[in-house]
This record gives sequence, C-alpha cells and structure tokens, in this order.
Amino acid sequence: MSAKILLGAENIRQLAWGAVNGCEAASLLEGLHYQGRALDLNYGQFLLQMPISPDSNPYHGFGGSPFTNRPGKFEAIFTRPLMWWGNRYGNLQELSGADPQWLYDFVAKGEPVLTFVTVRFEQPEWDSYPFGQVPANNHAVLLDGIDGDQVHVSDPIDGQYWLPKTKFEPIYLSRKMAIAITK
Repeated sequence: MSAKILLGAENIRQLAWGAVNGCEAASLLEGLHYQGRALDLNYGQFLLQMPISPDSNPYHGFGGSPFTNRPGKFEAIFTRPLMWWGNRYGNLQELSGADPQWLYDFVAKGEPVLTFVTVRFEQPEWDSYPFGQVPANNHAVLLDGIDGDQVHVSDPIDGQYWLPKTKFEPIYLSRKMAIAITK
C-alpha cells in the first residue's frame, strides 16, 4: 500500500463535553458519522444512550460514568457491548485479534477502525480488576488514515495527527482490540 489514504473523519473532543472517560463513544460516533450514520445525534446525546454495566465490568457495558472518575471503577467499555450498542446505528465488524495490516486494509477500503490503545500511545500501565488485567491509561482512537510508515488517528483527547506505525502497532498489539465501522 503506497498511496496516502486519509478518510478525514471528524474529531470529537470528549473533554469539551465534560466526558473525561468517553473516548470509546467519541471514536465510535466519529466513525458512524463518517459512514453517514447517526447524523442526528451529537456526542452528548450519544453518550446518554451508552449502555452502563450494572457490575462495572467493561465487558458488560460502560464500567462507571463517562463524566467522572470513581475509585475502584474502570471507566471504559470494551468491544462486545460497544458492538451491541453501535450496531443499532450502523454496521460494525469485530476485528479484535487482527494483525495491524487487517486494520490498514479496512481503512484502505474507506472503513475507519476504532482501536483500543493507550493515552498518547504510552506504554500500558497494567491494573488488576475482578474481570482481568487492563491498562490504567486505556484509550480508544479512530484509525482513519495510512501513508507508508505512518497512520492517522482521530484522538478524542489530543485531536487528529499522524504517528509512526512503529509507535502505533506495539500499543495496539498489547491488547489487539478493534472494531471496523463499515459501509
């Protein structure tokens, strides 16, 4: 893949909405809007529809509140409940476990990919919870561009930018969690 591809998905700034923990919903809505879906919903409305886990387990729904940090809670939502929710608005495809090249292939087809990474692509800082080990610096971004040795992301905290694949891939591969927002 030698041609530069930049889908140009919008960037939703989660902190502007007071959502200190709303990266998954922001990245998902960016991808849905890119595909022409859920256009009648802004980020605030979308967040209010996010499924909340009654047992604070991100494998069951959002584990806490997107608006506050609560001690002992892991405020995130993982792929399965995110797909259950997001499929109400568009077409999603689970890519967890996929090699990075698969993610790039989806972007090349015009399908952005929500990827679970870490804040600022720093090394994961692992914490233990009853549901398993997760990075305390958990984050999600929308992968929406590729160009040679670089990828482009729409990051709900830090905006839109290019970064080297050598920085993106190890952080993605630490968990291999991703969802394509398809046509």
